[in-house]
Amino acid sequence: MNCFERIRRTVGWTLAAAGVLAASACASIDVTSSPRLHATDTVAVLPIANYTETPDAGSAAQSMAANALRKLGIATVDSMPANPGGDPFDATSQPDREKALGWARAHHARYALSGAVEEWRYKVGVDGEPVVGMTFELRDVESGKVVWSGTGNRGGWSRSSLGGVAQSLIGKMLAPLAARG
Repeated sequence: MNCFERIRRTVGWTLAAAGVLAASACASIDVTSSPRLHATDTVAVLPIANYTETPDAGSAAQSMAANALRKLGIATVDSMPANPGGDPFDATSQPDREKALGWARAHHARYALSGAVEEWRYKVGVDGEPVVGMTFELRDVESGKVVWSGTGNRGGWSRSSLGGVAQSLIGKMLAPLAARG
C-alpha cells in the first residue's frame, strides 16, 4: 500500500468517526406550518406543564420560550404567572385551558403559547449527557383553536449544560414563528 492510499484510508475512518460522534448529539423536531405572525402581535406564554421529575422544568421552559419569541421579533410577549403555591412536580397544578385563555384575552393577546416538558434531565451513566423533550401549541386566543404545534427532543454532549441544550431546542422549535413584515 502506497503513502497516498494510507492517507485516504485514514481520512475516511476519521470522517466516519466524526459522523458517528455528531449524530450522538442531535435533535429531532417536528412542527406544523405556522401562521403569519407580525412583530406587532401579542403572544401570551402560558405556564408549561412539567411531566418530568425535575422541579420547575416547566417554569424554565416558559421563560426560555418567552425570550426566544422576543428574539424572533415578537415585540410584546407576556408570560402568565405560574399557579402560586402549585407543586413544581405536578402538571395538574397548571391552570386549565379556559382559565389560561381568559388570562390571555384579558392581556389582549392575539396568540397563546402553551406546552409540556416531557424530558429534562441528565442521562444516568458515566457521561451524563443532558436531554430535553417537549411540545408546544400556539392557539388563536379568540377562537381557542390550535394554529401551530411542534414537538422536539435534543441531546447534548457530556460537557453540555442542560439549560444550553434546552435553549437550543426551544429556539429551533419556535423558529417558524418568527415575525414577518
